[in-house]
Amino acid sequence: MHSEGRRARRFGIWAALLIVAGCGIGLLAAWPRLSGDRLAASSSAYDRQDWDAAARQARQTLRSRPDDVEALRLLARSSVRLGRDDAAIAIYSQRLSEKLFQAEDDLLLGWALERRGQTAAAARAWDKVLAFDAIPPRLLDEFARLQMWYQRLDAAADAAKRLAKQPGWQARGRMILGLVLVGGDDAPAAAAVFRAALRDDPNSPESAPEPLSLRKLIARTFLLVDTPAEALPELKSVLAHGVDPEASWLLSRVHLRMGDKAQARQALAGAGSYRAENPMEAEPGPYVGAARCEKCHHAIFERSKDSRHTQSFYRGKDLLGLPRPERPWVDPDDPKVTHTIQERAGALWEETRVDDTVLASLIEYAFGTSDRSLTMVSRDARGQYHTVRMSYYKSAEGEGWDRSLLDTLHPDRPDKFRGETLDVRDGVVRCLFCHTTNPRPSRDWTSPESADRGIGCERCHGPGGNHIAAVEAGLADLAIINPAAASPAVVTTRQCNECHILGKDFRRDNPEDPGWLRSAGVGWTWSRCNTESDGAFGCVTCHDPHQSARATSTAQYEAKCLGCHSAKGIQPPSEAATGIHSGAGPTRTVCPVDSSHGCIKCHMPRVRVNELHADLTDHYIRVHRPRGG
Repeated sequence: MHSEGRRARRFGIWAALLIVAGCGIGLLAAWPRLSGDRLAASSSAYDRQDWDAAARQARQTLRSRPDDVEALRLLARSSVRLGRDDAAIAIYSQRLSEKLFQAEDDLLLGWALERRGQTAAAARAWDKVLAFDAIPPRLLDEFARLQMWYQRLDAAADAAKRLAKQPGWQARGRMILGLVLVGGDDAPAAAAVFRAALRDDPNSPESAPEPLSLRKLIARTFLLVDTPAEALPELKSVLAHGVDPEASWLLSRVHLRMGDKAQARQALAGAGSYRAENPMEAEPGPYVGAARCEKCHHAIFERSKDSRHTQSFYRGKDLLGLPRPERPWVDPDDPKVTHTIQERAGALWEETRVDDTVLASLIEYAFGTSDRSLTMVSRDARGQYHTVRMSYYKSAEGEGWDRSLLDTLHPDRPDKFRGETLDVRDGVVRCLFCHTTNPRPSRDWTSPESADRGIGCERCHGPGGNHIAAVEAGLADLAIINPAAASPAVVTTRQCNECHILGKDFRRDNPEDPGWLRSAGVGWTWSRCNTESDGAFGCVTCHDPHQSARATSTAQYEAKCLGCHSAKGIQPPSEAATGIHSGAGPTRTVCPVDSSHGCIKCHMPRVRVNELHADLTDHYIRVHRPRGG
């Protein structure tokens, strides 16, 4: 995001001062000019991205003029660029009035706060950037890319649109907007933007830092919306520059979609080992929906229906069969406020009663599973989404309703009792990301995969349109993600942990943090079973993603443990049997307490999470010692 700057040689400032030390009056007279020169030097250094020199010259100015606004601004900005976030935040919060902030100051303050983990404060600073009327194109460009990096896609799109209106920056703005839309899984909108940009200027990708990479991305986007003819000229342009296995692989998909088997095989030969080297890369093609997968993979499809993956999301009429509170639920912050969920005209509604006011919101979605917990999302009359303040929980102790885990509100006005507000993209779609096959169609209900209940086949295997075409064409490359071709660790990090780590900044020195339990991928990451397995241990070593975890017994799980940690002193079982490398590798230890059973109870215990009314498995596989021991 930023240049680290070049290290400038120090000037002999103090030596120069010693020369004129005997002429105090002359020095004092010259001091404003010297300080002004340093400020100009700081500004010049900043403009040429020599952050180190800019900061040094600004500090020199502040020694004589400690309240100089421009010197403080340059020092704060340079500090952020250099990664000195604490120093920059101190200047912005204590020494530089917010009334004097410019767009770049809010941009950089937000960046520093985000890097320190102060996400809410960063968002507040970033929200102010686009409120400025005049923003230099260079800054709009940087802001758009920064917002895209931190997945604030609405802000990134707004900045890209403004950039596209700047003379000389139109092409770059459009291309960034296209990238933002791709990042938001909105391939149709991205394709429309790319299409318009290419129509106005076929050379517009050349404005990007890496034009060939951008052309390949544009080709992928056209393939995703199943317009292969539009992808063809982009790939030919790339291949005109020389051999490019990725472009050839994409070209094979173009010909596959256009029904030219011979050309598809020829392009595939030019791709060499690209697919084998990228086994987890999703196919750039249309989705077909899990129902289409069932026709050829019936047994796996039937088995997967019992897993929580396929039961993690509810909408429309599916909501009507979910549990509802039998009586009004009393708000946790105000006993005079109550909530009810009831059916009206074939839909579920959440009604919040505050004094004589009734706030009604339509229940749009529910996330979770009815055998553990369910949280609902509502939409009010203004179109604003909310996390409903009450969630359903079920455990061995019983079932009932309690405060939603994600609800942290303490309302100060009636409308806040609806629940936490969720942004349409950065809120609801993020929920949809981990509970559906493809988040955008799951919101708009416009494509085959939107009919999937929860997470369908194509979430892990990628869009199936190319796969069906490849099978029908008899290609050796079946055009589908096959996780078995990758190591268990790669599958875990590239797929499972996308949702089984909830985004919190977990500290390794606090293994008792209850947040870990909801983020199984965190503990797994640091477990020695992972770190010492050379990539051969992961979620799929023990879990079959096509069936419910409940279908596997404790004894079956422990058999996986004993496959490596055996007291018999024999060669460990083969990799094919256990998923663990069987050749030379790290020394496998044997439990001195019980080498034949009890592995899970001791090393992966169930831990109570009161907020969820549930016991969750601790996936940080380790020796659990008493605190302080």
